[in-house]
Amino acid sequence: MVRLFVAIDLPDDISDQFRDAQNTLRSCRARLTLVEQESMHITLKFIGEVSGSSLTSITDILQTIDVPPFSMEVGLIGTNSQRAPRVVWAEVNDSGQCRNLAENIDTAFSSLGFDPEKRKFRAHITIARVRQFHQSLFDALAEISTSCSGTIPVKEFILKKSELTPDGPIYTDILRVPLQGNA
Repeated sequence: MVRLFVAIDLPDDISDQFRDAQNTLRSCRARLTLVEQESMHITLKFIGEVSGSSLTSITDILQTIDVPPFSMEVGLIGTNSQRAPRVVWAEVNDSGQCRNLAENIDTAFSSLGFDPEKRKFRAHITIARVRQFHQSLFDALAEISTSCSGTIPVKEFILKKSELTPDGPIYTDILRVPLQGNA
């Protein structure tokens, strides 16, 4: 069994900014698990555990996705909830192309028998996971909410394998699919 997801990687200059923002988050009293800089990404589809024999059909279906390249802008840094934050993330803004790509991938996977995503797609970059909340997290977020900016050119998406370890997940690229469609 392999644990898979589909994602967009970040350019180094953007992930460098998030690393700097994480340094400010370290000063708060909330217990956080910071995402390693090289592991930061935008998840398009979490596939989950599949048998190795399914890998060929998964890679084949991903190569049928026909979407043109696009760009996204890094937005504000915040949390998934003001009342019970579980994730510190950065918003990502575009005019719907990322959601369109995610929906195309989701539709393709439903043809393989995977359940469609029930939650509405929201493009974001996870920076930290909140293990134990403390109000000081909001003070740190106020310092960094607008500290990161830039354009993320999206020219491909990547099928990744995720191996969970005690030291955090290890991601391995399985397949890179270039965007070149005319849709």
